[in-house]
Amino acid sequence: MNQQSPYLNALCNQLETQLGFKIKNIANAGKCSEVLALEKLFISPHTIARMYGVVKPFRTPYKDTLNVVARYLKYDDWEDFCNNLTNVPFDPNYFLTEASDGFSLAVLQLALANEDFEALHLVLEKAKENENEAVLFTAAELIGAYIRKSKKQKELLQLLADSSFCHIFYYECYVDEDNEGNYFLDALLHHYLPNVTNDYRKLFVNCFIISQTAHKEQKLSPYYKEFQKLTAQLDKEKCHFHELSRWIECLILIDGYKGLLHNTWRDHVTEILALLVGYKANEKAWLISRSLKALLLFGFKEELFNHEELNKTIDILIKNQKKELHSIALYVIQLYWISKSIYFKSKMIYNPFRIHNILFQNESYEKTAIEFAIASFFATGENENILASNLKDYCEEKGVHWVIKLLE
Repeated sequence: MNQQSPYLNALCNQLETQLGFKIKNIANAGKCSEVLALEKLFISPHTIARMYGVVKPFRTPYKDTLNVVARYLKYDDWEDFCNNLTNVPFDPNYFLTEASDGFSLAVLQLALANEDFEALHLVLEKAKENENEAVLFTAAELIGAYIRKSKKQKELLQLLADSSFCHIFYYECYVDEDNEGNYFLDALLHHYLPNVTNDYRKLFVNCFIISQTAHKEQKLSPYYKEFQKLTAQLDKEKCHFHELSRWIECLILIDGYKGLLHNTWRDHVTEILALLVGYKANEKAWLISRSLKALLLFGFKEELFNHEELNKTIDILIKNQKKELHSIALYVIQLYWISKSIYFKSKMIYNPFRIHNILFQNESYEKTAIEFAIASFFATGENENILASNLKDYCEEKGVHWVIKLLE
């Protein structure tokens, strides 16, 4: 970027952060233009490319352009954006004033980029004083993105395991890692678990192992015995909704591999529906989606499609879904909902939503498999043939077998 104004530089940085990708070429600028258009905000790819110096020479954007970008970033206009940068000691989207020495996402990113572990430790210690959940979530996403590609992955994972507060930035984000080469699983077992005393956190580790083994290797992990010991002394009412969703998922997976699910699947669904009371829509999505995947893995598609009460709940979730609540959990439910609609030859017209950024890097295989599956419903001609011949291979290679079972 060639712009001189620190305000413009901050705006461009925030835009890239919000988008989840850098604007380094015309293709990136085109993708940015498409994302803004989904919000009914319109800037041409050429204008965006010029703003980032991709198209030469750089020229300061018109105020109307700056207003559009500012509105996408949830400010009233360009003037409001500039006022926010000068009037607050800390802005969640990277800006930190000279007078403040608090937690900074920009400093965190620099420490990660240089793999300066001493600085990283100091930065994360400062995060203890920050109560902004959006900032902490962004920090966790940033750390996750660096860890997945770092050559010093083990050292970073060890550092994050050494401090109980640092756990939340990676180990306790309740993510479903793609887990290439079992790196996350190994880190949980060797770095995180030895430092954890909370039984509900131990439950998370056991559930992750059971789920990964069931979906990726299609077998029951021996850790199910440890899971059963733990859950015998835990209270579902004290669980975080992510812990609870994993708990129920593992009960289904254990019954499935023990050959008991034909007798127990309905009881599991009844329990899920009873547990949903009092939860927010996005939390309900997680509670339902993990159980759906587990039941679909064992071929209970038609039984689920015909469960009236469950599908009423899912219909409400889908029809009332909001853009800001899009998650991989709702993505799973959307695929199920469309599959069910096709199964019953529903005439309802539905435009599928898509997660437009790369926030869910840790679940990219599942996210991609879901998109391939949805595409297969709408494809015709040669596209349909390509999807039909490749989708199953992709899902099998990446261990997303429940998608195959749903489409069969």
